[in-house]
Amino acid sequence: MRSDDLRGDALRQRFEALETEVLPLADSPATEAIRRRGRRRRRTLRVAVLMSAVLLGAAVTRGVELWTGQPTQGPVSPAPTTPVAPTTAPPVTPSAAAPTRERTPTTAPPTTGASASRTPVLRPDGLAVTAFGAAERDALAALVRRLGTPDERGSWTGANPFGTCPGPVRAVRWGRLYVLFTSGPTRYEVRGRWHLFAYQVDAIRRTAVDPNYSGPTPPPDPPPLRGSSPKTAAGIGFGSTRAQLRAAYGDRVTVSSGTPGNVHRFRVRLGAGGELYGSLSGSGPAATVTGISAGAGCGE
Repeated sequence: MRSDDLRGDALRQRFEALETEVLPLADSPATEAIRRRGRRRRRTLRVAVLMSAVLLGAAVTRGVELWTGQPTQGPVSPAPTTPVAPTTAPPVTPSAAAPTRERTPTTAPPTTGASASRTPVLRPDGLAVTAFGAAERDALAALVRRLGTPDERGSWTGANPFGTCPGPVRAVRWGRLYVLFTSGPTRYEVRGRWHLFAYQVDAIRRTAVDPNYSGPTPPPDPPPLRGSSPKTAAGIGFGSTRAQLRAAYGDRVTVSSGTPGNVHRFRVRLGAGGELYGSLSGSGPAATVTGISAGAGCGE
């Protein structure tokens, strides 16, 4: 026999001897207890190994997250939305639009000259907003507030376009209305201060005539004045007819013709208040007022 076979037989014999010795102990209680403890140890070992693997995996995952700075979950994409149509109101047609009310301006537009809407009333004692004898500064302030900026100013120390006056004359014009001031003595003022002493509504621009003209021929006709002018409380003013004048004042009106040129003049006597006087374009009922004055007229 070979040496290998001899060694195999010797080992089999030893195993058989050990089996003979161990088998009696297989069914003993001690053997069963040993087996149970072995099974518990194996289960505990498997659980420990499994838990270690789980913890190791979690630690590795957390380390990777911290290292890369990436979240554990992917980005949450916004929920899909359905486009909403714009809610613009339909255009408003003129017929459906609510009616609008125009706002009246709180500040009246400035007025100048004869365009002022509130002209003073012609009175025998002044212009309603100021009386004859009023200081020039006060009278002008009142008239400017009512009529706006004057259209013209003039000053004369000798001969003037208005005739022979009681002293130097200053004239201020709004449209057809001339307002006259003087520092000479009048029945309204004897102390020599500048004061309102007369007014006249005229058809022509008298200040365009040189009062010192002495040429061989008559001076050219002055240009006509345009625009509105004040009226009396009875509604008589430039352009009123003789019939209207008579209807407004009745027997207090007197009409006369004089020289040169047979100019027709009228006078309205209003008692203690004074009088109005002026000129007419003719003698018939349809003749119109071409001038009206009051106050201490030049030439008295």
